[in-house]
Amino acid sequence: METLNCFPNIGLVLLSSDFKVVGMNDFAIHTLGPATQGFGKDIFQYHSRKSRLKIKGLLNESQTHKSDIPNAMVVDVLSKVLMINVCRVIQEEPSLKPIYVMSFLDVTDQVGAKTSPQTGLMELKKLPVISKGSLQFLDIGSIYFIQSDGNYCKIFTETSWFHLHFTLKNILKRYVGYKFFLVHKCFIVNTDHIKRIDQDFRGHMKIVFDKDTVPSIPVSRRKMHALKNILGITDL
Repeated sequence: METLNCFPNIGLVLLSSDFKVVGMNDFAIHTLGPATQGFGKDIFQYHSRKSRLKIKGLLNESQTHKSDIPNAMVVDVLSKVLMINVCRVIQEEPSLKPIYVMSFLDVTDQVGAKTSPQTGLMELKKLPVISKGSLQFLDIGSIYFIQSDGNYCKIFTETSWFHLHFTLKNILKRYVGYKFFLVHKCFIVNTDHIKRIDQDFRGHMKIVFDKDTVPSIPVSRRKMHALKNILGITDL
């Protein structure tokens, strides 16, 4: 095992081309504790079954990643919430296989994480997002809606939007206590920011928010009854 100490406040894990752990810095060893014993195992053995598919997807995306989307995700490890990023390092010598560097920040305290007895997941009071290379923590109340975007989702606030490597299903599990509601297969809405529900000339329903800067989003017909009950609407 090799110890990497260039970045003392960031966890660094060095992976071989077949995703085996071959090195860590002191911060990673301290954060992960007993899990760091037995180096040479593949990276998936350090994660729960729920997280393994996410980690595999992140590693795969590092090979064909679009530069305008942050290659990062939030995972639960040993009752901690980690913001993980992966980059693929191409060796200068063509005959050598590429290696991977997995970096992470422990954001457990910053997001106010607590384990949910219902789901076993770490519920968060804030969402960690990356914007222009910096990490920010969004208050849940500032979120207007969340849109599915492939393996990612887009988080919309009053004036900005952010990519996050979460599915809508995962967000609903983590934020059970908040006023998030799935109004469409591609949209979650924060019901606190709904101004009204309009109907267009085709009979399609859409949500209008309390700020003009936020675009309206559709509501599926099968979600209308439940949404009206939440909002206390008896008739449109």
